[in-house]
Amino acid sequence: MKILRAGKHVLQEKPAASSIKEAAAALSFYRSLSINGVCAPIWAIAENYRFEPALLEAAKLVKELGDLMNIQVTAEAPMNSLNPYFSSEWRRNFNGGFTLDVGVHFIAGLRLVSNCEVSSVAAITHHVDPSLPPPDNVSALFQCENGCPGVFTLSMSSTSRKISFRVVGSKGTVEAERFSKDGQHGYTVSFYPFSGVNEELKAFVNDMVKATSEDKDVSGPDSRSSLVEGTRDVAVIEAMLQSSAKQGAPVVVEHML
Repeated sequence: MKILRAGKHVLQEKPAASSIKEAAAALSFYRSLSINGVCAPIWAIAENYRFEPALLEAAKLVKELGDLMNIQVTAEAPMNSLNPYFSSEWRRNFNGGFTLDVGVHFIAGLRLVSNCEVSSVAAITHHVDPSLPPPDNVSALFQCENGCPGVFTLSMSSTSRKISFRVVGSKGTVEAERFSKDGQHGYTVSFYPFSGVNEELKAFVNDMVKATSEDKDVSGPDSRSSLVEGTRDVAVIEAMLQSSAKQGAPVVVEHML
């Protein structure tokens, strides 16, 4: 907040916030910086999944599937001592720990690929690995605003790795699954190297250049990195945690505008 108040542009690591309540306060503060015709500094959330070429391509293909019938998101993402983020204390201090910190990636991917917002969830969580903060596993049913149902599973304590987004429609199926080829991480939609981090950084630099331009007709910051987008990812994970606390009762996802 001090950096933004000083007029400096900020690229913040995801998640956008630790809770919807915290995000709402941050959004209110940020919007207060744009007064009397003064533009606020750029505040971007570093969510690379919204910039992954393969997921962007999958999102285009999903638009051609006709009526969507179901969506399946599988994320087996081992978080152990071999992972460089395992000892990151600030990630452990969230309500939800790594499930929130890593889970927002897959929610961002889900929202992008499906071209739709998640409206409600019903979830059960489980804690298996004592070296990780609870919970480290989530199994959820969700429904999108267009009525399409889906299944979301996330395991931070798995020993295997699998990340896939699968959308079934009346005219076909699209699946983007992450794997490795020639030493590069990528997806099988049609192999795209895993490059979202580079793309989000390019977008942030481009936004900073535009912000200092004298051309008043340039477009605004890339919306994919906006605090609002990052907050919407947090909202879905938070709703899953709330549902689990209620023994799987459905919870409506709070949408930030």
